[in-house]
Amino acid sequence: MRILVLGVILLSFLWFPAVLPAQSTGFDLHGIYAFDFDGDTGALGEADYDNVPGGGASFFFAFIPSVRLEFGADWIETRNKDLDNSHLKISPLTLGIRAGLPLERFYLYLGGGLGYAIYRLQLTGDAERDLATRGIYSPGIDSDITYFAMVGAEMTVSEHIGLRMEYRYSWMRTEYKYDDYLGNEEEEDLNLDHQQLRAGLVVYF
Repeated sequence: MRILVLGVILLSFLWFPAVLPAQSTGFDLHGIYAFDFDGDTGALGEADYDNVPGGGASFFFAFIPSVRLEFGADWIETRNKDLDNSHLKISPLTLGIRAGLPLERFYLYLGGGLGYAIYRLQLTGDAERDLATRGIYSPGIDSDITYFAMVGAEMTVSEHIGLRMEYRYSWMRTEYKYDDYLGNEEEEDLNLDHQQLRAGLVVYF
């Protein structure tokens, strides 16, 4: 999957030449709908996570008119239905490349990138007791590298305002760590891959 993302980025440079100047520097504020979390946790089984809204912001600029570099920060808070709806907060810091075709008021693009996702697991009291009966104590999730691919469209409304719609697939693989009965640290691979629909307001400089 990581090779696929890098391939998308490289092909983006080849497929989409700069045919028209575009509104190419600014920032956006966006809403996120995150859904279809994988939830596989190795030997511990597959957890069921809620589909949830989230949000974020990014700054972007173009080093050629049709290719933009983006720095972003997002926030998603889902719930593990198998752990008494315990909350899992996901905060990715991302670097991405969009390559597209500016067409008058529209910018059609695809791209990809990587980031660093910070995970914070907040267990309920019932969830802690349930895990303890299974010999799982003090669970936590490592922060780790994440990858994503995206495709979307942006419409310029005025000289300084635009609207953006985007589909994004995020690859999020990390480690679920906990202590066993004897206090030994154990870990399982955790798969939090999921899909996102995004919509936002773009402000051009």
